Amino acid sequence: MILTLILFSIANIILAFIDAHKIIKGKWIKHGVNAAFYIALVAIPYFVFHNWFLVVALLFNRLLIFNIALSKFRSLKWDYVTPEDPPKPITDRLAKMIFGMNGKAMYLTYLIIFITLTVLTFVI
Repeated sequence: MILTLILFSIANIILAFIDAHKIIKGKWIKHGVNAAFYIALVAIPYFVFHNWFLVVALLFNRLLIFNIALSKFRSLKWDYVTPEDPPKPITDRLAKMIFGMNGKAMYLTYLIIFITLTVLTFVI
């Protein structure tokens, strides 16, 4: 399961790199396609390990690793929150409703949830 977390972290960095270059070039990001692709990827470890804690941990891994990498690849602050109101991605809309423009609190919360779920993955 540790290998799964590592592989998903690497995949999130690669996907962030691809999306960052699309944004820099002025191309559209297809958020629905990205979400469907990621859900399909997350389904694989679920069918292998049958562990919901791992699945949700992988989703929070996405929120942490992908979003921070996307910001850094775009030369933005690591805790960047889009000023767009409302943001296009559903996850960004929810985060903005809860955290406003406070990216540090958002990512700290994601990190705490991710660590908790990762521990539960190995304990249960």
